[in-house]
Amino acid sequence: MPLRHFSRDWRLLSPAGQVLVINGFTFNLGFYMLLPYLADHLEHNVGISGWYVGVIIGLRVLSQQGLFLVGGTLGDRLGYKRLILLGCAVRIIGFALLGVGQSIPVLLLGAFFSGFAGALFTPSSQAYLASEYPEQKARDKVFALQNLTSEAGMLLGPLLGLSLLYIDFALVGLMSAGLFTLLLLIQWRFLPELASQKERSKRPNQAFWQQWGGMLTHKAFMQFVLCGSMYQLLFHQLYIAIPHEIRVVTQDVSIITWVFATSSIMGVLMQMPVSRFVESHLGTARGMGLGMTIMGSGYLWLIFSVPWLPALPFVMCALFFSIGSMLVFPLLGAYVPKFCSPKELGSHYGLYSCIGGLYAFIGNISSGWLLSSTEVNHNWLWLGLACAGALSGALLYLQIRYQNNTVVSHIHTK
Repeated sequence: MPLRHFSRDWRLLSPAGQVLVINGFTFNLGFYMLLPYLADHLEHNVGISGWYVGVIIGLRVLSQQGLFLVGGTLGDRLGYKRLILLGCAVRIIGFALLGVGQSIPVLLLGAFFSGFAGALFTPSSQAYLASEYPEQKARDKVFALQNLTSEAGMLLGPLLGLSLLYIDFALVGLMSAGLFTLLLLIQWRFLPELASQKERSKRPNQAFWQQWGGMLTHKAFMQFVLCGSMYQLLFHQLYIAIPHEIRVVTQDVSIITWVFATSSIMGVLMQMPVSRFVESHLGTARGMGLGMTIMGSGYLWLIFSVPWLPALPFVMCALFFSIGSMLVFPLLGAYVPKFCSPKELGSHYGLYSCIGGLYAFIGNISSGWLLSSTEVNHNWLWLGLACAGALSGALLYLQIRYQNNTVVSHIHTK
């Protein structure tokens, strides 16, 4: 995206919006400095067995994905700014422990804190951003901007981490913790308390289990969540299925870097033009449906083999995947407020993220089993992912169209 377009969109943001968009960059920069190299460090530098490495990495994922609902609910009750600050503080501790830890108990504690931190600040950050921009078009744009900065952090994080890795992994952990310390200070100083949360009387007064029960029985919301969470299943195959298949096709593991670089660069350069195209030509329903379908179809490239250029199918997969992600991901995040009152945004984002994490967990286990089996042709997995993307895209399109038509019909009959 041309710099002048980003500069123009940036100036239109509120001060709180600017801080929250910066969050997306800094969160991913600090996260991807450390996490891509953690497993290798634990196994080869610390000398931990593969099983314990899996437990440590798994605990980080479980403590984040499994506690999103708790973090979002706390945000509704205690205030989004407070939970964002608390999440940063907890991640500072977690990343520092992962960087310097040499024993399994310390590393397990660091993994738990690192994951729980994400459960604290991610739903509250999304809820705050959605509350700051109640008008749908503005919300779509600001979520797209945040996705752009997140992709930039995802691109630069591994490069910065790799450069520090040549010195010492402890420096990677401490620098990551230092980034979150800086972010904590910036948000404490410049992120205002959300006006709607300043008075305790405006916060939800029903018991949390009643609120959770209400969300789980909200048919339209759960339909949206169950379809939209397919994004997480498709996305996390970049970490499991793609690296595994690259090692099957070729021993050149540098292709993994090309896959992530292609996805991130596309996101940085094209996110805002794609979002403007969605706004002017497609609309939310078509954008979601088409985006999810294109994401899934990207995996069909892995059916083809190009012996003279083995990286080509994987790069094309990343290209299609990135285009689909740019279409659908900001729209999914911006659409959640359609199903709840402003007082319950954190809980709804929390449940949405929690179920998405469950999808990712089941998808990773299933794809790992299928790829390790000698009796299953891998092409069936790529075809299955493409069909899953197309089906969820079609269901999202139909649901959003139905809701929009229902609203229009209601307005005309008043």
